[in-house]
Formats: sequence, C-alpha cells, structure tokens
Amino acid sequence: MHDYFYRFMSFLEELIPAILILLPVVLYYLHRRNVLRTQKEILLKEIEKGSIVDPELLAKSLTSPVSEEERLQHNLRCGIIFSLAGIVILVATSVFYSYLRGVYAVNANGTTFDPADMARITLVVTLVLVVAGIVLSVGIAFLVSYFNQKKKMQKTA
Repeated sequence: MHDYFYRFMSFLEELIPAILILLPVVLYYLHRRNVLRTQKEILLKEIEKGSIVDPELLAKSLTSPVSEEERLQHNLRCGIIFSLAGIVILVATSVFYSYLRGVYAVNANGTTFDPADMARITLVVTLVLVVAGIVLSVGIAFLVSYFNQKKKMQKTA
C-alpha cells in the first residue's frame, strides 16, 4: 500500500503543472473553435438559401458572435461555477489535508507515513490550494465583470 501511495503522489506532482498550463489553453481553443464553426454554418446556410446578406449585419456577426445579454448571462454563469468550484476545492483539500495530518500525528511512531511522504503530501496540497485560489479568483473576476457590465447596460438604457 505504501508503494502505491508513493507512486500516486509522484504522479500527481508531475501532472499538476501540466494541467495548470494546458487546461485553460485547451478550453479557450475549443470554445473559440465552436463559436467560429457556428458562425460559419449560419453564414453558409444564408448564402445557400440565396438570401441577401446585409454587410452591416455580417460585419456585426463577425465581430460579436453573442449579444450583450448573452455575454452578461455567460459571465454570471461562469462566475458562479468557478467560484463554487474554487470554494469546493479549497474546503475538500483542507479537510483532506487535516485528516492526513491527524493520521500522521497518530501514527508518528508507526511506519504508516514517514516525513518524506508528508513533505510530498504537503507539496501536492499546496499546489492544489494554489489552483483552487486561481479558480476562485477567476470566478470572482467573472462576477465583477457581470456586475460592471450590468451597471453599464442600465446606464445606457
């Protein structure tokens, strides 16, 4: 059991930096690709129908694929999801780490954990807490953006 735990912790130490770097890039790429594909399909259908495409409408659709109201709702949704995910990760990691510290304190005279294992656990937990802080701050940024855009829309209306 001890060997599997050690290998798992080593795997997590190598995996977390890769996830931190690649996941946001991949998610943005997939989102942008989906938006561009949708715009292309709509324009092709309009052209196939033989409709006259208004140049002003075409320019607007290419520059802003979603309306202000949709963008506002998107920011609210993302803000809530990211904030809740950050809070859940923070709480779960803190509870898990507290549990492991308790196990380590109880078994300090035994052979269940050695100090090197606890140092690795502390490193992984620290990295996860940093990720949770980043996720929570992204959620807060989305919520701030939502409220600022909502205030701006109310002033212009």
